[in-house]
Amino acid sequence: MQEHETDIDIELKNPEDIERKRNFRLHEFNVLAISAVIALCTVFMIFGKRPTVSEEEKRELTKRPTFTVSSYLDGTFTTQFAKFFNDTVPLRSNFKHLIAIFRDHLGIDLDEAEIIGQVPVQEQRPVATEPATTEVPATTEAAALDASEALTEAVTTEAPTTEAPEEDVDGEFANNILIVKDRGITLYGGGYEVGEQYAKTLNQYKEAMGEDVNVYSLVAPTAVSFYLPKKFADMSASETDNIDHINSFLQNVTPIDAYNALLPHKDEAIYSRTDHHWSPLGAYYAADAFAAAAGVPFAPLDKYEKVTKEGYVGTLYAFSGSSKLKDHPEDFIYYVPQNNFTCTYYDTDMTREREAPLMLNLDNLDPASWYLVFMGGDERITHVSTDCKNGRKLCIIKDSYGNALVPTLTSSFEDIWVVDMRYFQPNIITFMQEREITDVLFAMNTYSATSGNASHLQTLLNQ
Repeated sequence: MQEHETDIDIELKNPEDIERKRNFRLHEFNVLAISAVIALCTVFMIFGKRPTVSEEEKRELTKRPTFTVSSYLDGTFTTQFAKFFNDTVPLRSNFKHLIAIFRDHLGIDLDEAEIIGQVPVQEQRPVATEPATTEVPATTEAAALDASEALTEAVTTEAPTTEAPEEDVDGEFANNILIVKDRGITLYGGGYEVGEQYAKTLNQYKEAMGEDVNVYSLVAPTAVSFYLPKKFADMSASETDNIDHINSFLQNVTPIDAYNALLPHKDEAIYSRTDHHWSPLGAYYAADAFAAAAGVPFAPLDKYEKVTKEGYVGTLYAFSGSSKLKDHPEDFIYYVPQNNFTCTYYDTDMTREREAPLMLNLDNLDPASWYLVFMGGDERITHVSTDCKNGRKLCIIKDSYGNALVPTLTSSFEDIWVVDMRYFQPNIITFMQEREITDVLFAMNTYSATSGNASHLQTLLNQ
């Protein structure tokens, strides 16, 4: 009787067929597995919960556009929908962090430097000329997060929010960031011509307010002036040179030397490592220099309540996505004045008056937004009435760097009015004259004073 070969016998005789079948089955499995992953990701992207706010970037994310036939036909709807879809990926923050980790592990060591964006083109310093005298023109005329429940009704504005600029935060820093170990540093390109115009505009304010009103310019340097390693020095322009250039064009306006006020404290935490702002401590030392120039009292640091919050990661991580910052949070330390004062807020058009604390309770606020501790942000007008009855009334015209100065001056002036140059709506000269302002402090960082952000100051004169 003849024996027939079984399948096993045949396969044993053909090892190549065995390997071919194994590879085919493995290929089938990989295709099925990849298809399943793609299908699950597609379902997740379509039906997953989409975030509406980025706490790290301090902005509302792109909103879903409303479909209309006309917007579809002209392509507007599809463009806006694509932007919405990309900006509101489910688990957006988690994906950003994972991407940062993968990127940092592709051969980049913690001790090495990383550049986010491009090295800025540095403006060449012009030959100094005599400041021009200008005449005063005729004067004619979103959103902050409030964590404290006590401030929700009192402080929150309802002004429409806008998307964060791709290159900066309201002109306060360029999105050219150098990451050195666990510190982010914004690289500075300079702006001599714009700085000259900034100085000339301040001269107009001084002339409009008259000789009895003191006008001061505090252009704050940023962390690049103190922490940029020497081997990267050619990547950034000199902030001190730009500040000196501005000061050379001031007429009857007193410059405040914030750089030399901060320099002896370089080894202290005067700037955030993960955020583009100076720290409350850095603002305190600069305010001390201003108070000395103004001839007003100034409370020592031990007269404040020191508050420490752990786990702060700010704007430089939000814009760089670097896990070196995300994985190395810092303490956020601020100082609460202990003298007596009241704080009143208004919308940017001086409507909707309400009284509320000067300092936010940060317990319910995302750590990325802790710099909002000062007055809850920028889009409001603030009035602080203090127990310092010396007849001195201060108006601070500022960007967000100026926010941190306010608590340090409650023992120095009887009244403090705070306006942000980007959002203030009334005519600024009329506003200050009606409130009998005796001192005007322009407080902003170098990026604001030497970029297009400074143009807001001229706008305020003509509103």
